[in-house]
Amino acid sequence: MIAMDNPHFIHTILEAIEDVFAQPAYLGLALAIALAAFVATLWFPNNALVSAVFATPNVALGAKLQLLASLLGGIATNFSALAAFSAMAIPLLFGADIAMIVYFLRKKRARLPRGEIAAGVGGAASGVVAAGCAACGSFLLSTILSFLGASGALALLPLQGEEIGLLSIALLLLSIFLIARKIVAPAVCEIPPRA
Repeated sequence: MIAMDNPHFIHTILEAIEDVFAQPAYLGLALAIALAAFVATLWFPNNALVSAVFATPNVALGAKLQLLASLLGGIATNFSALAAFSAMAIPLLFGADIAMIVYFLRKKRARLPRGEIAAGVGGAASGVVAAGCAACGSFLLSTILSFLGASGALALLPLQGEEIGLLSIALLLLSIFLIARKIVAPAVCEIPPRA
């Protein structure tokens, strides 16, 4: 088990971040992915409204774009403090994770073990599931649970489903640590086993 409060954990991540994000291309990639994920987090719960407005030919393009911009302000009005923190942290961590994976794959010309890919995908997927607002709870999770007949289960959790966002952050941090550990590992040659 990896203790996230371990100084080695933090040092490894900081060293890898310094290597990766010293290069503007990877910083730009991380920020672009983070921005896209953040925007999707705020627009997705309102996809029916956005679709209806953009499908209406009588609405001016400026009004359509103004709607999209106003939905971004929902982070301050529709989210609890914990949900807003998660909605901002998850895209940033996701963008950093993807940029670090791309850096590692390009620089090291290596393949990642399944566990590291699973941690990254798990963190991103749980972040998507946790997307939502205070009014609608965890949007996708409540939809999935209602499909399974357990939509009231979120109310039983101490934070009413906001635990999913915290789990997403933990999984993304784990994924970042695992890839950071690979990035900062010294290059060694593999010695073939003796026959």
